[in-house]
Amino acid sequence: MTVPSFAEVNRIGSPAVLRELVRRDDLPDDQRWWSAVISVGQTGLLGAESGRPDAEEWASVLVEALDAAAQRPAFGLVGTVHRRMMACIAAMRYFGERAGDPARDPELVLRHFTTAIGGTPEAYLDRYREVLARTLVEFDRARTGGGDMREVSRARSWLASTRMALGQMCAELAPRVTDGPLRDEAVAWCAVLPQIDAVREAAKASRQTPPAPS
Repeated sequence: MTVPSFAEVNRIGSPAVLRELVRRDDLPDDQRWWSAVISVGQTGLLGAESGRPDAEEWASVLVEALDAAAQRPAFGLVGTVHRRMMACIAAMRYFGERAGDPARDPELVLRHFTTAIGGTPEAYLDRYREVLARTLVEFDRARTGGGDMREVSRARSWLASTRMALGQMCAELAPRVTDGPLRDEAVAWCAVLPQIDAVREAAKASRQTPPAPS
């Protein structure tokens, strides 16, 4: 069976068909194609706003599609981490929480997210600091013709997407986490947000400070 084209993906109207598609092992590593898959899933989920009867199934399929896209180099974590958080929060808002559901169990959603971006708040903050510093150096090199702006763009996307996902997690998912130890973990993750702001401000200040006279 041939893989549906970009145009054919956009015409998929059944969550069961999309689920079967994203489970195949012969799918292309093409960002535009995966963007179409995710767009179809998002449209189905948002049908909850108008009472679409299969919107709940679309929520599950969308999250599965995002997890599949995250494994593709053309999309990866950067292209999915914030979208997945938004999809899960929307699913819980529309249809309520459901234990054991990857899209609607707050604890499962939190665990998936934290594993994806580093495992611990300390590890994520360390990586954020390192990526930011490396990006600034590469950007300066690129301005003089020696750096790689594609690498700068990828790094900036990682910084932005993970930071936005963390912010949304803290605003809308963390209040739903009621388990004691896991609740404490969510609080620890949210404490990283002001630390990220401090890291960014320090980096900005260091670039504005003139060098000391020799």
